Amino acid sequence: MASVQLRNVTKAWGDVVVSKDINLDIHEGEFVVFVGPSGCGKSTLLKSIAGFVSPREGRVEIDGRETAKIPVHRKIRECALGFVPQLDNVFNNLTVAENLQTGGQFLPPGQRKQRMAQLAEHYPVLHKKWQSPASALSGGERQILALARALMPEPAVLLLDEPSAGLSPKMLTEVFSAIQTIRRQEKVTILMVEQNAMEALHISDRAYVLALGKV
Repeated sequence: MASVQLRNVTKAWGDVVVSKDINLDIHEGEFVVFVGPSGCGKSTLLKSIAGFVSPREGRVEIDGRETAKIPVHRKIRECALGFVPQLDNVFNNLTVAENLQTGGQFLPPGQRKQRMAQLAEHYPVLHKKWQSPASALSGGERQILALARALMPEPAVLLLDEPSAGLSPKMLTEVFSAIQTIRRQEKVTILMVEQNAMEALHISDRAYVLALGKV
């Protein structure tokens, strides 16, 4: 688990300010959700923490370490980050097992195999379709696979960008149940962007509400 701090983070695309002077304190092991209307800067804020976009001003710290100058391909490993994007978050042509292997590509072979077996036990829906291509999974199953793949290296911080996007109510329940399983079984700090505010609040510790780029 790790803490996350944002200090006066401002992000703009040209002259359009997406977020302004954002200050956040997320403690080890917390489950915090970002809610607010579309276009208020939630996903951009999450990507700023992950390092996919760079703030114009301010600092992003993980366990007190400023991470802005760490390239994103190194940050995922060095800062133990797991990131699940909203779209295109699995490899359609790879099987469930192969998708998990890509998530654990930097693990020693024995540890990778053990971790895959552990996640298969935690998420039986994946084990049932172990050799099926990801393209054959339902929307909810694909999201659960994306979650499990992000968990392969046992991250300290897990970033989730609208995991309910495009899901039916039944699939949403399945995905949120999987996220609750993560909460119980993994030692991880969770930051989630979510449009379904009431459902997200039921499974999280607290929320930050964003509007017009401000908390």
